Amino acid sequence: MNSQARPDAAKPGAPGGAAAPAPRSDTPTFVIHWLMVLGLLASLATGLRIAASDNRLSWRWVEPLLLQGDVGRWHIWSAGLLLSAACAYLVLLWRGALGGRLKLLPASLHSPDAEVRRRGWNRLIYWVSFALLGTAGLTGGLMYFAGGLLPEPTLAQVHQWAAWGFIAYIGLHVVAQLWLGGLTQLLKIVRPRMAYGAAGLAALGTAGATWAVIAGGDHAAVSALHMRQVATLPVVDGLPDDAAWRDAPVVTVHTLRGSNFPDGETKVKLRAVRNATEAVFLFEWQDSTRSHKHLPLVKTDKGWAVKESRYALNDEDNYYEDKFGVMFSRVPHMGGGAVQLGSHPIAGKPTQPVGRGYHATADGSTVDVWHWKSVRSGGIGQIDDNHFGPPLPAEAGKRYTGGYTQDPKQSGGFDQNWDKIAGSPYVRPKLLPKDLAALQARLGQLDLDPNTGDTQLLAMNKADTVPYSAELDTYPVGTVLPSVVLDAPFTGDRGDVAAVGTWKDGWWHLEARRKLDTQSKFDLPFETGVYLWVSAFDHSQARHTRHAHPVRLVLD
Repeated sequence: MNSQARPDAAKPGAPGGAAAPAPRSDTPTFVIHWLMVLGLLASLATGLRIAASDNRLSWRWVEPLLLQGDVGRWHIWSAGLLLSAACAYLVLLWRGALGGRLKLLPASLHSPDAEVRRRGWNRLIYWVSFALLGTAGLTGGLMYFAGGLLPEPTLAQVHQWAAWGFIAYIGLHVVAQLWLGGLTQLLKIVRPRMAYGAAGLAALGTAGATWAVIAGGDHAAVSALHMRQVATLPVVDGLPDDAAWRDAPVVTVHTLRGSNFPDGETKVKLRAVRNATEAVFLFEWQDSTRSHKHLPLVKTDKGWAVKESRYALNDEDNYYEDKFGVMFSRVPHMGGGAVQLGSHPIAGKPTQPVGRGYHATADGSTVDVWHWKSVRSGGIGQIDDNHFGPPLPAEAGKRYTGGYTQDPKQSGGFDQNWDKIAGSPYVRPKLLPKDLAALQARLGQLDLDPNTGDTQLLAMNKADTVPYSAELDTYPVGTVLPSVVLDAPFTGDRGDVAAVGTWKDGWWHLEARRKLDTQSKFDLPFETGVYLWVSAFDHSQARHTRHAHPVRLVLD
């Protein structure tokens, strides 16, 4: 028999062959172990929720078991806790001279001694967990701190494989402990004893230092957008050729996980200048096509149909216009503190149809949101000024949007050019063009392939339309009408931001102008310390790109 007694063996020389005391863990290992368990479980529950919200979770039955709400922030914190605990354990092994716990001898895996063999396999399982932890930490760190360095879909897939590996490891680890020494071996981690005090203090200090390094790196990853004062503001025409832009500092943000972009990624360049009362921003991002086919109406032999694929779920990903979003917040939390993920992340409110979640704040604050829509708000020379706030009341028969809504308006805007026909998949246009031939001449030869670029806005001006009537609806099958009707620009809070976007050679150029302080409770004033995020939409209703770290405004 091996000289190392089994934990459940009788203690040699004990009176009457009394059983040896149950094995116990040392206190530093006990603390670190449970910190790692907490970090691992929280990281799995939040990370898989993020994957589910991006439709990257194949096993959909897992989705109801996952955490919901502001899980992005919890995922980062849990990953930091896990890494801090792992570093603390390495220091404990070093300072406590405990490296033998993990020493792996290949020969032990097929030793004739059963106990040696069990211990060898148990240590191998530990090393598997270290490999999984290293893989998850490396891929997660690259996505969080170095977006664009490697293809994000590949990193995300490997990161998810590591997560599934950890789930398998938890079961394997429990079984291995039972195999090694039965229930007493498994329960030793809940029976700590005082030992390795000096090494434990060193490990605790290491955990704190690791957390501080992570927090410092997180803070350092926030770029500063310097908004310089200039004598003459740029003309808002979507052309980045004004003198003010030549010397304006540029911040480049690599955005990820958007539909229809190559690998879901696109770079966004930001510049901003101001005078004493107003600011102008320039946003430029890569997009291979200019998409203006926003839910076109097509005449069929049975009536008018909306060209769409998932619009009924508020998740249209083909027949939609290009868009761009800007979000301003006073806090640097991921998503400005206004991202609630899951199919039912807000208690007492409607379920989100595709399980992606809602934008809403949990603390009653307001996040200022600019939503440029290349056909709708672009057609009236504005950004649609919106905001995220506390969860809104649900209204029967209306789409629920969490805390996302438009700033109030007095007049103007755009309208959707159809009404649903009850009990039918078809719709009825609200307005028809006064001169169909003139409209078709302006739009040119339409290609309804959503991946084909467009030259003209698929929209009608309200002044060029007449109310729908069956007598006027003599158009042949195959006729295409716009689903967007443009009125005058918004007046009121919703019209605070003038904007013009142009597309050329695979790049959108969007200039936006607004007062430094609108005095509206729905807007944030532009001042040093306000944080902003940007999102690009490639003919997609909701699946925009995003980035983890904000950009901090600095008024020079």
